[in-house]
Amino acid sequence: MANLRNSTESYGIIAQAFHWLVAMLVLVQLGIGLYAANLPVSLARLQWLSHHKSLGLAILALVLLRLGWRELNPPPELPGSMPHWERRAALVTHRLFYLLLILAPLAGWLYASAAGLSVNWFGLFQVPDLISKDRELAELFKALHIGLVALLASLVAVHVGAALRHGLLLRDGVMHRMLPWKPRRND
Repeated sequence: MANLRNSTESYGIIAQAFHWLVAMLVLVQLGIGLYAANLPVSLARLQWLSHHKSLGLAILALVLLRLGWRELNPPPELPGSMPHWERRAALVTHRLFYLLLILAPLAGWLYASAAGLSVNWFGLFQVPDLISKDRELAELFKALHIGLVALLASLVAVHVGAALRHGLLLRDGVMHRMLPWKPRRND
């Protein structure tokens, strides 16, 4: 049976669930954002953008919950065999992930607020605007949102590449710490 909490060797099932749920939602979110941005002005575009905004706020909430869980349940240590530079790169990458996963949705929310495009979260309730309508600020936050998302997408590619390197080339167990199943040992 999987551990709920992290162990010294592996992430627990709750941390894994947060990781994979956020990862999946970010990929879906990137797809929806690109798709909606390329639609002509129409009801369909507004509907897709509404889903995009709702999903962005859901990701923001999940990331904040994940950070809370991480505070109460520290991650397992990286293997001592990893070089110092690689440990440092992993730490910086993870911190940058959290920063971008908070700032990108916030910039999108600020953009929607400044543009007068209020967010109705999955049709359940109206989310308050963070600032009043302001065309210049809307353009600024739109550009910021796009830039942060581009950085996030780049970081996702680096992260996946690093995970595959650890799992397929180095075979050092780092990737398996975030998987709900463990590889069989040939003892």
